[in-house]
Amino acid sequence: MAGHSHWAQIKHKKAKVDAQRGKLFSKLIREITVAARVGGGNPEFNPRLRTAIEAAKRANMPLETIERAIKKGTGELEGEQLEEVIYEGYAPGGVAVMVLATTDNKNRTTAEIRHAFTKFGGSLGTSGCVSYLFEKKGIIEIPSNSINEDELFEKVVEAGAEDMRLEGEFYRVFTNPEDLYDVKEKLEGAGVSVEKAEISWIPTTTVNINDPETAKKVLRLLDALDDLDDTQQVIANFEIPEEIIQKVEV
Repeated sequence: MAGHSHWAQIKHKKAKVDAQRGKLFSKLIREITVAARVGGGNPEFNPRLRTAIEAAKRANMPLETIERAIKKGTGELEGEQLEEVIYEGYAPGGVAVMVLATTDNKNRTTAEIRHAFTKFGGSLGTSGCVSYLFEKKGIIEIPSNSINEDELFEKVVEAGAEDMRLEGEFYRVFTNPEDLYDVKEKLEGAGVSVEKAEISWIPTTTVNINDPETAKKVLRLLDALDDLDDTQQVIANFEIPEEIIQKVEV
């Protein structure tokens, strides 16, 4: 498993800003709606929906908003027909990028994502052009100040996870995608405070960026992609040394 991307750490800081701007609610509502459409509206039998609801509650989303999103997903209420789409492309410096989006208008979303890639020096590619550089995994994030690393490691092994790493303010626990929700519930049952759980993609190889200007271009592109309304996740396979990160202002 390749080293982590600094984008994972940067996204934690962005998440706080997104929450302040209300963008977090939009992303959570879309995830709840899609989860309910794919797996049904009962969270007891739909782990993805259960996790999405938990995330919404942590963000202080009103219960009626959650219930409305579920009903739109199950068809009880009228609403846009959302579909999940994956876009692939390249950022400056040869960095591979994957964008996971949820949209009710694929043509609009494709145009917006292509525009962001072009504007910030990247290029939108075809399906499969970079996905082979990533591996699909379940990822569980746990605040690093909530538990001792050795104690967490024991619980992670017992829960059946594959790996864990300390990345900034969070431990990231990795699982097979199909084991994500089972491992999450075992960890919570063992008293572990889970901040986030999702199925995502992690790089199997990474690109080292040692030039501040290239680093700035990459981060600006990823930031622009992440800010699009239809974007749920942005994943990239780069490493930037800490001393370069400190010089860069996105």
